[in-house]
Amino acid sequence: MESHEAMPGSEAGAKQVKLYSRWQAYAVLAMMVLVTVSLDLAKLPMNVMVDPIRKTLGISDVQISLLLGAVGAVPFVVMSLVGGWLSDRFSRRLLMSIAIVIWTLGAMASALAGSFELLVVGRLLLFVGAGMKLPLAMTWVNDAFPPEQRGRAVGVFFVVLGSGPSLAIMLAGVVQRLAEGGAFIAWASVLGPEPWRATTFLLALPGLLMLPLVFGLRDRRGQPMAQGTHAAPSVQPAPALPVKLIVTLVSAAALVALVDAASLSWMPTVFTRNFGYDAQQAGFTFGIITLIASSGGPLIGGWLGDSLYRRHALAGRVWLAAAAALCCGPLLAVYLVPAPAWLAVALTLSGVCTVAALSLTYVNAQALLPENRRGLGTGMISATIYMVASTGPTLVALSSQHLLSGPMALPQSIALVGAASSVLAALVLAACARGVGRAGVNRPAVAPHHQ
Repeated sequence: MESHEAMPGSEAGAKQVKLYSRWQAYAVLAMMVLVTVSLDLAKLPMNVMVDPIRKTLGISDVQISLLLGAVGAVPFVVMSLVGGWLSDRFSRRLLMSIAIVIWTLGAMASALAGSFELLVVGRLLLFVGAGMKLPLAMTWVNDAFPPEQRGRAVGVFFVVLGSGPSLAIMLAGVVQRLAEGGAFIAWASVLGPEPWRATTFLLALPGLLMLPLVFGLRDRRGQPMAQGTHAAPSVQPAPALPVKLIVTLVSAAALVALVDAASLSWMPTVFTRNFGYDAQQAGFTFGIITLIASSGGPLIGGWLGDSLYRRHALAGRVWLAAAAALCCGPLLAVYLVPAPAWLAVALTLSGVCTVAALSLTYVNAQALLPENRRGLGTGMISATIYMVASTGPTLVALSSQHLLSGPMALPQSIALVGAASSVLAALVLAACARGVGRAGVNRPAVAPHHQ
C-alpha cells in the first residue's frame, strides 16, 4: 500500500490542525465572493462605456483597446506573483484590505481622469490591486476548508470568477442608463457632467464596504502538530518539493485556458459572420453560454472531484481534470458543422469542461504545494495561465489567415487550435495523474478540521 505521507508540507505531509469552524469557513468563502464581485464592479464598467469615454477624452479605438487589455496585463501578472509571495508571509486580512483600497483608488482616479494618460494611471492602479486579490482569496478559501471539501468550495468561488463579469457588466449598463437620465446630476460639480464618470465612481464604492468585513474574518494557517503530541505520528524525512508534478499541472492548466480563450474570443464573430446573427443575438447567445458554463463547470467539477478524492485521493481529481480536457476536442469539432443551435449546445458543454478542469487544477496544485508556498504558487499559476491564454486569439487568427481558407476558415481555425490544445492538455494531465499516483499522494490523515 502506498504511503500517506509522501509530499513535503502538502496535504499528504505532516498532520495538520486547522482552526476554522464550519461557519468561519463559510464566512471566508462568502467574503471572497463579495470581494470578487466588488472588483468586477470597479474594473468592468469601461467595457460598456467605450464610446462615451472615447468622445470625452478625444482618444482612438486603439487607445481604448489598450485600456481594456494591454495596460492591465503587466501589473496583473507582476502583482499576481508579488501578491502570492506576500500572502505566504503576511496577514491576508491586511493585504486584501490594501488591495481593495488600491483598486478602489484606481477606479476613482479613472472616473476623474481628464486625459488618456491619467486614465492609464487609474487603470494601472486598478490592476495592481486586482493582481494581488486572486492568490490571497484562493489560498484563504483553500485553508478554510478540509481537503475533502475544497473542490466544492473552490468551485463556488470559480462560479463567481466566471459569472461575475457578466453580472457586473449588466449592472454597469443599468447604472449608466440611470446616470444618463440625470439620477446622479448632483455629482456633476465634482466629477464632471459626463454620465460615465458618475457610473465609474459609484461602482467603485462597494469595495470600501468590504474593508470592515474582511478585517472581521479569521485568518489562520494550518501548522504541523508539535512533536510529542499524543496524536502526532512518526514523520519520515520530507522528500524534495515535487517540482515536476507542479510544473506539469500548471502547464496543463495553461493549455486548458488557451482552449477557452481561443473559443470565447471569436465566438460572437462566428455567430455574426458565419451564421448571420446580429450583434444583439450574438451577445445574448454568448452571455447564456458563458453564464451556464461558468456556473455549472466549477460546481459539477467540485462535486465530482471531492467524490473522487475520497475514493482515489489526489490522483482522482487529476484524472477528472484530464477527462474534462479531453472532452473539449470532439465538442469543439462542432465548429466544423454549419448548425448554430448545435454549436451553442456544444460550446456550452465545452465551457463546462474547461472551467471544471481549471478549478480542479487550482485545488490540485495547492494540494501539492507546502503551506508556506501556496500563495506564491497560486500567483504563478494565475500569471502563467494569463500569459498562455492570451495567445489563443492570435493563434486562431494566424491559422485562419495562413493555414486555412474559405468562408469557414475562422470556425475551422478555432476547432483546430482548441482541439489540439485540449488533447495535449489531457495527455499532460494524464501524465501528472500517473506521477501523483506513483508518488503516493493519497488521502491524508488529518486532525478534525471544523471544530
